[in-house]
Amino acid sequence: MKIVSRIVVALGLVVFVVSLLLLGKDVIDINQLHAVANANRSTSFPSPLNNVLITYALAVIGGLLLGLGITLPRRRAQG
Repeated sequence: MKIVSRIVVALGLVVFVVSLLLLGKDVIDINQLHAVANANRSTSFPSPLNNVLITYALAVIGGLLLGLGITLPRRRAQG
């Protein structure tokens, strides 16, 4: 079971790195779209970037807590 555990951890790290790269790309895309949308307006509107970053942070924290909760032992050690 140790090998399965290590494979899952490695896969989780790969997925996390890929998600960071995609987040970086999304931040760039949102900034470009926000600049274009505000270019021809007399009033500006708020950027959705903060909501995207908050959502991402909550998803990462939730995934971490879920993973910790799943891996914690169910019973206390007898002793």
